[in-house]
Amino acid sequence: MLADITGLIGVLIWPALVLVVVVLFRKPLAKLLSGSLTVKGPGGLEISASSRQQAATALTQATAAKGAPPMDQKAALDRVDAAARTLQDVGGRARLLWVDDHPSANRHEATALEAVGIDVELSTSTEDALERVHRNQYDVIVSDMERLQHPQAGYDLLQKLRSADVHTPFIVYARTGRPEHFDEAVRHGAEGWADTPEQLMQMVLAAVRRERA
Repeated sequence: MLADITGLIGVLIWPALVLVVVVLFRKPLAKLLSGSLTVKGPGGLEISASSRQQAATALTQATAAKGAPPMDQKAALDRVDAAARTLQDVGGRARLLWVDDHPSANRHEATALEAVGIDVELSTSTEDALERVHRNQYDVIVSDMERLQHPQAGYDLLQKLRSADVHTPFIVYARTGRPEHFDEAVRHGAEGWADTPEQLMQMVLAAVRRERA
């Protein structure tokens, strides 16, 4: 009889405990199931679990697509966490103008930047980019180099921006096998030349930090 009573109590207690857990932790559980749970890490990092994973996946995909040295998931997550901490330190989301006549070629990089907290606006020509810059405020501008059969289109845009007294940080993003391209870009007035997704993310974040300092 005692064993029967003990068994009955056990059967009743477990559902009650489950109910208590659901009531007490319903909000975190709902966020976890929806993929929007906020992850807090070193330095007060705050980024949703789904955005963190999305950014890391996009960064590894971008790296593979550009033929850069492979990046594993842990390294990608470390880069994403560092990016989120930087944006938190400088006051939150940033705004980037990306000028490229083939924007789909950079879709993974744009996804990674968006997921960590950088709003990416696309432009496909120098003329359109100049109009956008005069209408809106950006933290950084990223441009390809060759555009519409113009081999120096990136530098042409940069020169026109500086002539119009627009000094928004400017980064050239294009594949190159020549290390001297970085110094060349700096001589033209850019932050530099990035040729891998990881380098681009680092340069974008550094530019945003300096712009908001």
